[in-house]
Amino acid sequence: MASERRLLLGVLLIVALVLPVGAWAVDRVRQHQQSSDDTPAVLGADTATVQTYPAATAAPKLDLTTLDGRRLDLAAYRGRPVLLNFWATWCAPCVREFPLLRRTLEQRRSDGLVVLGVLVNDNPGSARRFVRAHGGSWPVGIDQGARAAGAFKVVGLPESVFVRRDGTLATRVLGELTQDRLDAQLASIVAG
Repeated sequence: MASERRLLLGVLLIVALVLPVGAWAVDRVRQHQQSSDDTPAVLGADTATVQTYPAATAAPKLDLTTLDGRRLDLAAYRGRPVLLNFWATWCAPCVREFPLLRRTLEQRRSDGLVVLGVLVNDNPGSARRFVRAHGGSWPVGIDQGARAAGAFKVVGLPESVFVRRDGTLATRVLGELTQDRLDAQLASIVAG
């Protein structure tokens, strides 16, 4: 009888631990499926994770038109460390991290750092006004249809991909950047 109770308590404990995680995962999938297009989910600082790419993973091709009508080609920045930020103006964590990106570019310009934005499924006019109002000085490519986001396997916004000088992928942060997360990832691409 005591062993049956222990077994029952063990099963209940497992269910109590697994159920909330499963519910969270189902909710994330449901949120993504409910979007009217291929727009990635919104990820905040509390859900941010860092992923490292396998060694020598080449960055996918990125060739977009920018908010000011120019061409944004990632290959043109070979030889410089690149922070590639996937974002949208309707994404609250993206808006919160924008000043951090601006400050970092100002502080790291002498290291050759390049910041490139990829506007995912957002209104270019709204983005132009936002970038102007918030002092963004880096190129922002327009990614209607999220094809570039798909090529980089972006799962949520914001998402930042860190590209080494040789054009290979170093790491990515899924979710909102913090100063500590940003500094740690930049160390791996600026030094090389």
